[in-house]
Amino acid sequence: MNLKNIIKTGLGLLLAAGMLLSFQSCNDDDIDGAPAISNVRLLDPTKADSSLTAAEPGSLVVIQGQNLGSVLKVYFNDFEANFNSALGSNSNIVITIPANAPTKAVDAAVPNKIKVVTKGGEATYDFVLTAPVPVISGLYSEFVKANGNVVINGDYFYNIKSVKLGGTALQIVSSTVTQITAKMPATAASDIITVEGEFGTAKTGFKINDAVTGNMVNFDVPATTWDAAVCWGGAPIVAATDAQAISGKFSRIKQTKLPAAGYNDGWVFSTCYFDFKLAAGDAATRQFKFEHNIAEPWKAGKYDITIGAGGTEYVYSFQPWNSTEYTATGYQTNGWKTAVIELSEFKSTSGSTIADVSKITDLKVSFGSPDVAIASFNGSVDNFRIVKK
Repeated sequence: MNLKNIIKTGLGLLLAAGMLLSFQSCNDDDIDGAPAISNVRLLDPTKADSSLTAAEPGSLVVIQGQNLGSVLKVYFNDFEANFNSALGSNSNIVITIPANAPTKAVDAAVPNKIKVVTKGGEATYDFVLTAPVPVISGLYSEFVKANGNVVINGDYFYNIKSVKLGGTALQIVSSTVTQITAKMPATAASDIITVEGEFGTAKTGFKINDAVTGNMVNFDVPATTWDAAVCWGGAPIVAATDAQAISGKFSRIKQTKLPAAGYNDGWVFSTCYFDFKLAAGDAATRQFKFEHNIAEPWKAGKYDITIGAGGTEYVYSFQPWNSTEYTATGYQTNGWKTAVIELSEFKSTSGSTIADVSKITDLKVSFGSPDVAIASFNGSVDNFRIVKK
């Protein structure tokens, strides 16, 4: 190769290198220029044109803007969020707002901002993290006496403004994010419980102290055609004047040295073909509820609850002590507590469930301990019912 060709080749290489460096410089400017956020929207393509100014923690959103391709960190109210950079581009960051990112509900001083850090700098955007609306999962007991405390379980009980029984405001005794205790009025009442917080309102789907809806046996309303509370069984029925009563008469087994026995007439009560006038529907749409008061640690034995429907018996064994949670201490309630059992948990010997609740004609509750004697037991039950979910 002569000198002239060598010079030409060298000049060509230098020119190509210069063009490559220039192209790379342009790309770096595009990616690493000062970032800017122009919009936040939901990832849902059907809502791609929407613009958000607020969202709940846990929401999947798209941060839109310019020069976002070299993103290093993203913060929601100064809480760092994880993200997959492969899902983003120079104009988009796909990201899930961290479930634990702080909101005004837990820190009134939160900045209400998104901050994006890239190789080219930082960008912020005004954005509010809203707290979820309150959720009521249930009441510790759905029957509470006048002046007693109703315990409301749930979540997102932030900045609670009021708790009401119907239209009556109740005194809030204590409140946490997952539980509220409120004092019932001096006069016994039955109505829906409403919790109102800064971020929304929640209501129970049932009335507290409702002795009518779905009632089967409550020892006050006869469950026989001859006006007896039950048809047969020797389980003690305690007067409504007893200090432990929650809503009238109830049944209590309070005994020491209980022998090992699968059946004892003194521990059973039952109806015998009675029309409870329950609304039609299958088991999947219903729950079986009753109140129980276990006054001392319970570590053995069970309540076998038998429902008769259409000539078939469906059984559920209630033994809440039989779990790892209560292995050491035994199961004990803090006064009366509502047991909530999915009606579909009641099974026949063949494993079937109740097809039509309106066909139910019998309820038998039998306490027993077939395998072991029990040194002492003090358990009460009341208000057996079947209700819609």
